[in-house]
Amino acid sequence: MSEPSTEDSAQGWLEYEKVLGQRPILGGSAQDIIDQFNGLGAALAAQAPPPDASIEAKDEKADGVSVRIYTPPGVSGKQLPIGVYYHGGRYLVGNLDSEDAWCGVISKNTPAIIVSIHCRLSSTHKLPVMLEDLVTVFKWAWNNAEKLGGNQSKVFTVGASVGGGLALAVADQLIKSGEAYTDNAHGVPIIDADTMRIFFETAGADYNDEKVFVTLSPRLKDFPPVYVATCGKDPLRDDGRVLEMMLMDQGKKVKSDHYEGVPHYLWLFPGIQGGEEFLGNVCKGAQWVLANP
Repeated sequence: MSEPSTEDSAQGWLEYEKVLGQRPILGGSAQDIIDQFNGLGAALAAQAPPPDASIEAKDEKADGVSVRIYTPPGVSGKQLPIGVYYHGGRYLVGNLDSEDAWCGVISKNTPAIIVSIHCRLSSTHKLPVMLEDLVTVFKWAWNNAEKLGGNQSKVFTVGASVGGGLALAVADQLIKSGEAYTDNAHGVPIIDADTMRIFFETAGADYNDEKVFVTLSPRLKDFPPVYVATCGKDPLRDDGRVLEMMLMDQGKKVKSDHYEGVPHYLWLFPGIQGGEEFLGNVCKGAQWVLANP
């Protein structure tokens, strides 16, 4: 067997290999890799400092998926961003413990509430089950943002190795799903999916036209700050959510409010519960945009 190459390797890494007494390489059968990963994890855990006691970490189930929720210190009364974290391991290995320390660091230093996911693995399940678990938890975090102490308008995805790819895949799946049109297909107040179809067909709208759907614009990176308001019983709900996510992905400033259980244009009706709140928040949104040129 040839000697491991050291060409172009950082000296710091080579020194660390000496401390380990070996070059860690995962290989062989799937079970071999699982065993090697678990052994490496145990060895590294023995060298790691104790967990930061100032960070609250608790395990629970998110619609049946195991998660660990990290809350940083000193956040009482604040609505923090929520990061949904996907561990590495190329679908085969990894768990809530394998990246526990990193999640704590991200939570404390962002600061943000981090929801780390342990999805089903390929030793017993095949794709796309893992992605389905991740989408499930993202939706759970978004729907439970207030309960978690987070800001529903600032939920993001994050991950390492395959988890980084899955973080992007989740965003793609949410954009692709267009669930608002399914959820609000028939019988919701004001407009439903059929109404939208008539609107588009009558106008001769092209669904691939950036002038119809601004999310298709290649110039989102140049947008000014944007305020977005969405309603739960509106077929356009996810258009707003997707726009918000895409603008944030481009590093743009976005402020949003969401109103669950109410239809499109609810403020049109005099005296409607929540109408004044909606219009008040629109004014605050305009003030925020003007204050953030």
